[in-house]
Amino acid sequence: MRRWWQQENAGDWALVLSGGGARAAYQAGVIRYVAEAFPDRAFTILAGVSAGAINAAQLANHTGTFPEAAERLVQTWRAVRLEDVVAPVSRWQVLRTLLRRARDDDQPLPENTLRGLVDNAPLRAFLKRHLQTTDGRLHGVAFNLKRGTLRAFAVTTTNYSTGQSVTWVEGRNIENWERPDRRGVQTELTVEHILASAALPFVFPAIRLGDAWYGDGGISLLTPLAPAIHLGADAILAISTRYKRTQEEGNAPDVVGYPPAAQILGMLLNAIFLDTFDQDAAMLERINRLVRQLPPHQRQGLRPVRLLILRPSVDLGKLAAEYPPPTQGALRFLTWGLGATETKTPDSLSMMLFEPDYIARLLEIGYEDARRQHDHLAEFLERAPRRPPGNGHAEASLVFSGAQAPRVAQ
Repeated sequence: MRRWWQQENAGDWALVLSGGGARAAYQAGVIRYVAEAFPDRAFTILAGVSAGAINAAQLANHTGTFPEAAERLVQTWRAVRLEDVVAPVSRWQVLRTLLRRARDDDQPLPENTLRGLVDNAPLRAFLKRHLQTTDGRLHGVAFNLKRGTLRAFAVTTTNYSTGQSVTWVEGRNIENWERPDRRGVQTELTVEHILASAALPFVFPAIRLGDAWYGDGGISLLTPLAPAIHLGADAILAISTRYKRTQEEGNAPDVVGYPPAAQILGMLLNAIFLDTFDQDAAMLERINRLVRQLPPHQRQGLRPVRLLILRPSVDLGKLAAEYPPPTQGALRFLTWGLGATETKTPDSLSMMLFEPDYIARLLEIGYEDARRQHDHLAEFLERAPRRPPGNGHAEASLVFSGAQAPRVAQ
């Protein structure tokens, strides 16, 4: 049902957030400007993968206005420290993890056994604190769905048993989808789903959801825009953390001599988590052109989907080289031990660089990049749905009798 504050035929507009670890702070800077410049616009579909799922969860779970949600997201990034993401792990614990022999199913590993190179217990506690939940449920999401300012919130994970890309969706009037390599499943999203989506392989432990173990959604998500399209998005604003190099920059070597392991690892992480974003966007644009050339009765259910991608104006990986790398056991191994300091573009380092000055710089770059794209944003968001004035609590209580708004995080 169309709410009184929405434009007629505005459709559903999606905000899609890619991964990138610590680099996802850039997205928060972009969102802050969008909310400041267009405070009444509503993204009724929120979809994220990996670190982008953390940002999407913050927005979907906040029950205040769009600018308040954006400001809260920025403050969360300003508050994060490396110790909020991983627990200190000695090099001997890392070695035992790498050398541990597999056990039989009737002899499961103890619950306190380190399953990845780092312990993600601090990240779980950090997310619960900033998402204001003690039981792991995202209560604000349910409230926003009831009052109509949100139609769907989705995060994508990888099923380590089947290799499938599984998108978990909490929403209204949602239909599951099934493909050989990807599935959409309606459920009540929790902090565990967010942790699973952001579980960088080998580094973070897999997360158990139901009867299977899941990890970072970027591993098998070959079409990052597909979840939003499955959910009915008519337009998508996508925020990538991948810098698009010029031809001259692309031809310039980042290392001299034999490439260190960190250089190869960084290329693999970009290929897995970020490059598919651009490939999917190019495919969508081609499909849009073809669909627009067909009369409506020949489109066989296909529809053009508007797309605007915002991306960094500077190389966030190269920027990371200006800041001191982590010195803790496992993360020191992933940076110094693999030669991250030997490359001009330490992409693998940038994803784990939860360093306050680096985060602050990413927030600033994101805000300024969005500000420079103001005219494109204004044109793109001209027909986007409008949010209600204020926080919408009064309207929600009128439409949904008995609904109680969770406390607004400030």
